[in-house]
Amino acid sequence: MPKYLYRLLVFTLLLVAAPVISIGMISYYIASQDTEKKVNEGNTHILLQNQMRIEQVLKNVEMGAVQYLNSSLVTDHLYDHLTPDDFVTITDLAKGLYNLHSLSGVADTHLVNLEHDWMISNLGFTKVRDYLNPEVLSEYSRHPKNLYWLAGGSGKKTGGGTEAEAPARDTVRMIVKLPMIAPSSEPRALLIIDMDVQKLESDMTPNAQWGNMVVLNRERLPFLTNPGSAAVTDEILLHMKTLTDTEGYFEMDGMAVNYRVSPYNQWTYTSINSIESMTKESRKIAAVTLNACLIIFVIIAAGAYYGSRRMYSPFRRLMRLMERYGGEAAAVREQDEFAYIEDRFDSLFSTRKQLQSQLQGQRGQMKEFFVLKLLMGQITESEFTYKSESYGFADKGKSMGVLALQIDSLDETRFTENDKELLLFAINNMVGELIPPSGMLGHLLLDQSQVSILTSGTGDPEAGKALFHQTAALIKSKVYELLQLKVSIGISRSFTRYTDANHAYTEALEALKRRIRLGNDIILHYDDTKLGAGQRDRAFMSLEHFEDDVIHALKTGDSVSTEEQLDRYVEAMMEKEIGFNDFQLVMLQLVNRVCRLVNEQEGSLHSLVRNQSILNRFVKLHTASEINAWFKQELLPPVLAYMKERVDNQYINIAHEMVQLIHEQYNQDITLEACAERLKYHPVYLSRVFKKEIGVTFIDYLTDYRIKMAKSWLENTDLKITEIAARLNYTNSTGFIRTFRKLTGMTPGQYRDSHSNG
Repeated sequence: MPKYLYRLLVFTLLLVAAPVISIGMISYYIASQDTEKKVNEGNTHILLQNQMRIEQVLKNVEMGAVQYLNSSLVTDHLYDHLTPDDFVTITDLAKGLYNLHSLSGVADTHLVNLEHDWMISNLGFTKVRDYLNPEVLSEYSRHPKNLYWLAGGSGKKTGGGTEAEAPARDTVRMIVKLPMIAPSSEPRALLIIDMDVQKLESDMTPNAQWGNMVVLNRERLPFLTNPGSAAVTDEILLHMKTLTDTEGYFEMDGMAVNYRVSPYNQWTYTSINSIESMTKESRKIAAVTLNACLIIFVIIAAGAYYGSRRMYSPFRRLMRLMERYGGEAAAVREQDEFAYIEDRFDSLFSTRKQLQSQLQGQRGQMKEFFVLKLLMGQITESEFTYKSESYGFADKGKSMGVLALQIDSLDETRFTENDKELLLFAINNMVGELIPPSGMLGHLLLDQSQVSILTSGTGDPEAGKALFHQTAALIKSKVYELLQLKVSIGISRSFTRYTDANHAYTEALEALKRRIRLGNDIILHYDDTKLGAGQRDRAFMSLEHFEDDVIHALKTGDSVSTEEQLDRYVEAMMEKEIGFNDFQLVMLQLVNRVCRLVNEQEGSLHSLVRNQSILNRFVKLHTASEINAWFKQELLPPVLAYMKERVDNQYINIAHEMVQLIHEQYNQDITLEACAERLKYHPVYLSRVFKKEIGVTFIDYLTDYRIKMAKSWLENTDLKITEIAARLNYTNSTGFIRTFRKLTGMTPGQYRDSHSNG
């Protein structure tokens, strides 16, 4: 047998034997521990139940005894010198005393007057010394507490009495020294209540699975056991006397012992169970596991021999393949095959490591290039999402923002204009060190600006805005601290879609442009520039809403409305008498917004226009009329077709909203123009959508709905016709009656009469 085949077979057998043996041992250990743990948990729970059950019985007896002693009859006559002639008083005292027997577990009661030597019990009215041991009574009187419990073995038993002596081994007794309010070593009276031990033991949970339940008194001597329990060994009792913890667990003489010391009366509740019975089930598992492991080992050993021989065949072919491409002699291969394979793999991994090192060095440049394409709007949302994991970008849905930093001026600094690119490079590196990777999507230099895409880690735009402003302030202060340069930073609005970075970059640059009016060394958010719109350059002050109207009309895919809004836009600019350069700049801004609109709809403006460079085509236009014609003939038609296709599916929703408006505002002066203003669509477009989806015009539907409401009021209310006309927003009842008769063939009064007669 070849040595490597032999080694492979031996290794396979060892590989099988180790886990099989480990599984068997671990399975037995876990099963044994789990079983013991569950039994201990069950014992603890049963102990707590027994403790609560017994103590509840004792507390009930205490409460009943206190209530009896506080009754007016007892307080009035307990300390009197009663004689058999006081039959009524004795009967009343005995009746209340006998009522205590109704409490669960009470076996006998004794009301003892020590001063006048009389006692009331089951024996009737008797002398104390005829039935009670004076030494026992004296011992009870010397106890420091006025109300206390004695369990079997807790007191000293002496002869001479027949009842109420010191409790025996299986006795539970409650002693109340009277008066209770003024503690004294010489009480005037005693109340003695003996408990029914058998009743208490019957209440203890008898369950062979959880072992024996035993209650020990203060001296750790047993006085209560559940029915059928075996006797507690002396070794366990001796060990119990040495314990100081209030609860715990120990093992002794093959028994597992759980115990709890009650703070109520210092009795110890104990559960004793055989460890052998606890691990009985785990031994069964051990036997089953052993047999299963042996069968598995035999089967796999046979398979290992067969598989090792089969596995050696491809191994030999691999050696021949390496020899063919490696060029080493066959003698070297046969001398030590594993060493040969190791050498070949070492060479392969070394080459792989070099390639990975080169790739890692270029990863930063690749990420920067990817971010650059994102800012330029050259990446779709799906493409960015696909590659974001490779570059460690932020999770989608988090609030993001763009920061654009520019150096204000190099005057009065130690730098020259030739140092500007180097300074921007240093600032870019500084930003990369200041902001952790988790808070930044990427940063780069672009058009004499340092641009950073930040992430806030939250979806709240306001929280993102505050974080971006705080980060900008940190960057600005660090640049001045290290380079003594004053810079300005523009901040875009928050966004969540990756492809909105292009729009955000434009917003950041737009914010920076306000330095002309506000001065240098500032941090300006794009929203702040919107707040200052009233101070824009006079030539462009009132043009922004015209641009918005063009974009809004374009969104609807309405070519007529779009051309109308474009003409209004151009006409408004011409009225300002601005130059061509300014006109070209404004129209170029409109092109940019059209591009962003298409990108927001997951399209591409370049693919729609089918022009490799829209910008190159635009800058070749030399007159305003050429630009206007280019918009209407080349740019807008394909965009309108694309947008119309996107919004056709929205017709039903628009018509539904208009119907809802009619149903909600039929009693108001609602018009198609009012709907258009509320829904932000052109009235002509809304009229066409409503007619197409509903089948009637807006006015016809409104009129018909108002007449339906009028019919309902005529049938079900006593409203006057003038009141109905006013509710339906008719200026006078004549117009309402005319419309009603036109649609129904009768006047409102005739309609009401006909339906009331019917």
